[in-house]
Amino acid sequence: MSSVGLAAALALWIAFSPDEKAAAVTSGNADVPASLASAASPASLDPPMQATPATPTAAPPVPLPALPSATTSFAVPVTVTAPQKVLVGELNDLVVSVGPNAGFGEIGFTVQFDPNVLQVRAGAQGDWAVAVGVNPRFSAEISAAEDRVQIRSAVSGGRAGVAGGSVGSVQFQAITTGMTTVLITDVVVRDSAGRSMVPAVSASNLQVSAESVPPRPAPARREHGAVVVEPPAAAREEGD
Repeated sequence: MSSVGLAAALALWIAFSPDEKAAAVTSGNADVPASLASAASPASLDPPMQATPATPTAAPPVPLPALPSATTSFAVPVTVTAPQKVLVGELNDLVVSVGPNAGFGEIGFTVQFDPNVLQVRAGAQGDWAVAVGVNPRFSAEISAAEDRVQIRSAVSGGRAGVAGGSVGSVQFQAITTGMTTVLITDVVVRDSAGRSMVPAVSASNLQVSAESVPPRPAPARREHGAVVVEPPAAAREEGD
């Protein structure tokens, strides 16, 4: 050890307290103070610990926006009624009705006939939209050939589908005899927000028989027999 280093060590030794000197002797480093030995100790050779990158946490799934539903609550019951037998020349009604369904606010459909047997004459609004009473709208478009009619009935407001009823009636007439089919097509039902709903149609085709009017019975003929008319009693006496 050089003289300069020895002098510096002795100066530090003298400056330390007796307790620190005793601790240095006990530890076996009598020549070098404990604090100096600690300060002079080489740095640890262990490499510094590398920070482990945090594993990215998967983001929670984001729910997709709900698409417009084709149904709300349950299917809307649609009932179609018409006479099975009609007479040529007479007017008959085909009636379309709906059952109660919350939110139901519009219905449209087409009634198609065989123009060789049956023909459309008119379309009339039912009591459903009128009973609801919130801006009722109704239309009946009859084709030029009178073989079909397009019906549309709609209302506005939250009370639209609370109660059911008759949507409309189609008046038709048989022009000749025969068996034919009446078709109900293009049935569209929407809720009060304009979203599609599922219709449950009771019958999409109806069999109708057109028959001729039975001939009226001829009036009964009254046969008049000979009637003997007796002269008054006074006339008989004068003749005698």
